[in-house]
Amino acid sequence: MIVANWVQAIATALIFVIVGREIDLVHGGSQLGVTELIAGAGLAVVVGVAAWASPALSYRHQARDERTGRRRVAAHIIGLGPVPRSREEAGAVVSTATDATERAATYRSVFLIPMIGSVTALLGVIVVIAVAITPASALWLCLGIPLIPLAVGSFQMAFRGVSRRYRQASQRLSSQFLEAIQGLPTLRLMNADANHRRGLAAAAQRVRRQVMALLAGNQLMLIVVDSLFSVAFLVMAVWLALTQLSDTVVTVGQAISLVLISTLLLEPLDQIGQFFYLGMSGMAAKKEIAAFLARPSLVPSVEVMSNAGDQTEHDENRLSNIAAFSTGEPAVSLEGVDFAYDPNQPVLQNLDLRIDQGEHLGLAGPSGVGKSTVAALIQGYRHADKGTVRLLGIDVSTADQSWLLKQTAVVAQRSYLFTGTIRSNLAMAAPDASDERLLAALAQAGFGHLTDELPDGLDTRVGERGMTLSGGQAQRIALAQALLKDAPVMILDEPTAHVDLASERAMMEALERIGRDKTILMITHRRSAIAAMDRTVLMEGASTGDRSAEGLPQQAILLNSSSLLGSTEVSHA
Repeated sequence: MIVANWVQAIATALIFVIVGREIDLVHGGSQLGVTELIAGAGLAVVVGVAAWASPALSYRHQARDERTGRRRVAAHIIGLGPVPRSREEAGAVVSTATDATERAATYRSVFLIPMIGSVTALLGVIVVIAVAITPASALWLCLGIPLIPLAVGSFQMAFRGVSRRYRQASQRLSSQFLEAIQGLPTLRLMNADANHRRGLAAAAQRVRRQVMALLAGNQLMLIVVDSLFSVAFLVMAVWLALTQLSDTVVTVGQAISLVLISTLLLEPLDQIGQFFYLGMSGMAAKKEIAAFLARPSLVPSVEVMSNAGDQTEHDENRLSNIAAFSTGEPAVSLEGVDFAYDPNQPVLQNLDLRIDQGEHLGLAGPSGVGKSTVAALIQGYRHADKGTVRLLGIDVSTADQSWLLKQTAVVAQRSYLFTGTIRSNLAMAAPDASDERLLAALAQAGFGHLTDELPDGLDTRVGERGMTLSGGQAQRIALAQALLKDAPVMILDEPTAHVDLASERAMMEALERIGRDKTILMITHRRSAIAAMDRTVLMEGASTGDRSAEGLPQQAILLNSSSLLGSTEVSHA
């Protein structure tokens, strides 16, 4: 794009030089020069090609930059991990990944790079003036070139706050709008849709005001460019031409060429005036993306490997799992683990926990004590401040994230099902699985009589986020997904928190059918869910109530299921 700008500017300047020479020939009573005319026609073709190539290349680079920007944002969303990502407003993230990346790409491809090309091409134009007309003219016109970057910088400083406020208002509107769509049933049930609609209208009005302020700056820029810089350049060029013509330094044709070529020096200013709005909004979007990408990633990047590499890694994983079993390594071990989201409020202190291969263990305790934090540490989404977390004998903090993902299967409180059928959702865990294998996994997950509840069977459409299914049906499908993944360690985080008693009973029976080739860690508040576990760990201490401020040590109290359900006998670890 920069080369195209150079070619267009220099070729146009040479055409103006040829025009001046032809004028001199006519003024001197001679005929038009055929060679010059042919050269001028050829240069006109070159100018046309360059004028076509510059925007064509610009839009091609814009599309490429958009793809690259969105991939970076999407990769960082994954890299943030599920815990911090859940705190982000979905609408704001969507706005950053779509609108902001588009504006940043437009800023770079339509404003910044063409601006660099236009400004640097002025050097070539000045050289043409110095060689074809007079060096003195080129020197005088050079004095005005530094005013261009000064003008750009001044206007950017003046309207930086306006562009930032526009991006912030746009982000807030995107968040509120997406949230309104997602929560529309709740708004209707609470008869609050009218109030929410007025809030959206107010947010849209704020965005409109910020857009108008940015457009007002763009118009002010155009006025200043046209009335000050453009007129000043043209007046200087005409003065130079008339002065040098009266002193017989230049000919009539050269004087006219000088005035014509001086219009090319206004190209960067015209570029600023035309695309100032895109430039300012793009700069604000670029800063927004940079601020988002600057948030620390908790999940290391996963290298995409070839099929052969994936197969080799899969074989290595299987060998490491077999080695872990043969050497008696625990499936999960936490040794002297400390962790805190806030340094003044420790969540885990000196926690020791061991889950043997094939053991089914329940993790209980009051809310906020750190149960889900333990699950995040095991999966590598969080790293311990102190101590060691091992999965199958391997330190989680140094393990490759792709390996960690293959060793664990998770069933969350509210499982996410994608729009489609039960078959398509199960196939995410096992793309090559036959219908017989899918049905067997469903049966193992307590959904053995699928067609009794859902006549379409595997072809049943689940709706967006599984909304056409009951909570129990969705959780049993999620459990079947985890079984199909065939990971050695299964983590169930409150899997029965949002299901009825019948669905909970079906899931507990399903857990009892899972063989000892799977290690299960189930986080739960429900005593009825604990009965299916071999052993239960009751967590108390650092994060319980006001005692966190006292710095009490983290306790892991190991209980048998029967103990928690009635007996007072406990053993401390």
